[in-house]
Amino acid sequence: MGLVSERLRARGDDDLAWALLDAVPDATLIVAADGEIVFANVGVEAVFGHPAAELVGMVVDELVPESSRGVHRAHRVRYLAEPSVRPMGSGIDLRARHRDGSEFPVEVSLSPLRLGDEVYAVAAVRDISGRLSVEDQLRRVLGTLDASDDGVFMFDASTLRFTFVNDGAVRMSGYSCEELLAMSPLHLDPDATDAEYRALVRSLLADPAATAVREGVLIRKAGVEVAVESSLHSAPAGRDASRWIVMLTRDVTARRSAEAELARSQEALRRAEAVLAIADDRERIARDLHDTVIQQLYGEALNLQAAVATVEDPRRTRERLDAAVDGIDSAIKELRMTVFRLQGGSVAPGGLRGRLLNIVTDVNTALGFEPRLQFDGLIETIDDEIAEHLTAVLREALSNVVRHADADRVRVAVEVGDHITLAVADNGAGVPSEVLGGNGLTNMASRARDLGGRFDVTPQPGGGTLLVWRVPSHPPTP
Repeated sequence: MGLVSERLRARGDDDLAWALLDAVPDATLIVAADGEIVFANVGVEAVFGHPAAELVGMVVDELVPESSRGVHRAHRVRYLAEPSVRPMGSGIDLRARHRDGSEFPVEVSLSPLRLGDEVYAVAAVRDISGRLSVEDQLRRVLGTLDASDDGVFMFDASTLRFTFVNDGAVRMSGYSCEELLAMSPLHLDPDATDAEYRALVRSLLADPAATAVREGVLIRKAGVEVAVESSLHSAPAGRDASRWIVMLTRDVTARRSAEAELARSQEALRRAEAVLAIADDRERIARDLHDTVIQQLYGEALNLQAAVATVEDPRRTRERLDAAVDGIDSAIKELRMTVFRLQGGSVAPGGLRGRLLNIVTDVNTALGFEPRLQFDGLIETIDDEIAEHLTAVLREALSNVVRHADADRVRVAVEVGDHITLAVADNGAGVPSEVLGGNGLTNMASRARDLGGRFDVTPQPGGGTLLVWRVPSHPPTP
């Protein structure tokens, strides 16, 4: 039983009253006007670490931290001057001192006790360290929830009314916290019905491990629709057996836009792959026409020309053979035009292949025939600086063929590998001396040297000229 001082016992000796104070779960002290502790129940040892026998006779100020004792003494004097009941949880931040010197937070309720002409203060003291720790953890959890951009909604399983919303839910919906707590999910979901939500709640309560996912829209306070995805699951039952549903809602507007953009990109890629497949087919057809059909026609024309030479007289036969040769030549020209159209049609506007093809096509009229253009390698990977030199050299080379070669066949080949090679071959009269000493060939050679390459012009066996301009695939570092 708690210890009662002789000073207090002289005022009354009701053992039942002291036993009742011992039964109080909080540490209970009775303090005289001068601050002396005249009663301590058995609960004080669990809170302060002092046995009751040690506390009786001490000044109560010793149970508060040294830094607060002056303030506590002044507070005690003011209280006894105007005593009143002060319940626990009055909002005053109080700390007490343990027997081992450590400090801890407490709540204190005060009640005046009048015995004769003396006034005592009955203090019930409660250690709230555990509660504050829980509250601090709760604040951290709530702070984390509020920092999230996702909306966290809790609603009562029976009424469907919201019982908790985080700041993310406020930002997402445009409603204040107070407004949301008077609402239900039905106020935000234009596509849902009461029956649908209640069926969903029943299924979640029947299986606490289950999670339901809903995709739809959330209607903001301003009437704007927001694409959202919500996951719902049941929370543990409360002490009063009440049940809640937790709904986590995420704004998926950006995600859906990204998905739509990805779908558009995939469709564009599919179309591009189809175009490339067509381009490959066109290139293959052009190559087959050039390498097989045209060559066969050309061979037959040569045979006919040889046959014409063997015909001694029959004028009519010779005329027919000459007409056949002319017809084959015409067919070859038409096929060559088809080849270039097929090759040109597969080139993206502005690409290097297109620029080279345009340069070759520009000289068709001047030459009177279509030069043969061949590509080998990844033409569009050629460095921009090299591409500028390459197009200038090709233009100058074809200009020389038009002005000086008097050729009826020209072959242009561009090859891309470790080096980039441009070859222009014709069957003309060769390169005149004035051209060899002119500025055009000098400029082409200079362009090759600037890029770390070389340039050669050589006569071909049987007549004609071969021009080769060759540079590394990557320009030298300045």
